[in-house]
Amino acid sequence: MSGGGGEGYSGMSRAYLEKLRAARSVERETLNARVDEFLAEVLAEANARDTDRIRDRIDKIADVLSDAVDVEKLLLGGSVGKHTAVEGISDVDVLAILDEKTALESSPREFLGTFAKELEVKLSHADIKSVTPGTLAVTVTYRDETEVQVLPAVVKGTRVMVATRDGKSWTETAPKAFRNALTKANEKTDGQLVRVVKLFKVINDRLPAQKQLEGYHMEALAIEAAKNYAGPFTPRTLLARFLEVSSKRVLSPMSDVTKQSLHVDGYLGRKRSVERRNVAQTLLGLKRRLDATTSLGEWQAVFGE
Repeated sequence: MSGGGGEGYSGMSRAYLEKLRAARSVERETLNARVDEFLAEVLAEANARDTDRIRDRIDKIADVLSDAVDVEKLLLGGSVGKHTAVEGISDVDVLAILDEKTALESSPREFLGTFAKELEVKLSHADIKSVTPGTLAVTVTYRDETEVQVLPAVVKGTRVMVATRDGKSWTETAPKAFRNALTKANEKTDGQLVRVVKLFKVINDRLPAQKQLEGYHMEALAIEAAKNYAGPFTPRTLLARFLEVSSKRVLSPMSDVTKQSLHVDGYLGRKRSVERRNVAQTLLGLKRRLDATTSLGEWQAVFGE
């Protein structure tokens, strides 16, 4: 009798465990569906960037610069040009294409000085917070905290030249190389990779300043995350992949394929620096936190909701 009773108990236990597993599977599927809906809402907000306002500001910058120097045209770069911009977070990079003959007779530093002076004087201060010259670009900061970085550049045949890191001379760059690499990686993920970059930019903006990544670096990490990825092409699953791969890849410098600088992440210092290890721990912590979520509220908290 005891043997038969044991078998009955064991059978009931198996049936119960199967029901429990099925219930948990349904709960997980329901949560995933709710998370997917939430991420779609976050992306909708991220895509709400006022393109007309940006275009108007760039047109005004072009008008000011054209009156002072021989600017042939302005080209969009940065996150806007790569379609990874996020409302209220991403900056706007603009290449001010100069007349080749005129430009190569002077140093980029001279043009940066002229750009800064003209923009400071002629742009409306009702809209402008500051105009700041750097070694590579002039940054125009608007009162809504949007930044437009204007880089003097020269097109020589098929080559694009920008300022060297000291601003004293011109160096060849390949701005399309990285954009093409990001486009190909995005296509391989059915267009989801760019969405993941936008989602992480929202998370990144809520991290402590010393643990935040720069935009170009995030995009380069996304390309790495897409390599050899064979999982589902959804923002939720690709975000987990991004965090996992980035927590390891961030420990070593990444070469800059555009040639504008030696590394895309030079701001984090040498291999396995304290800064790199801190960022790696933060990314891994986010991955584990999202893996362990049991409610939509936990996902929302990661995005500051």
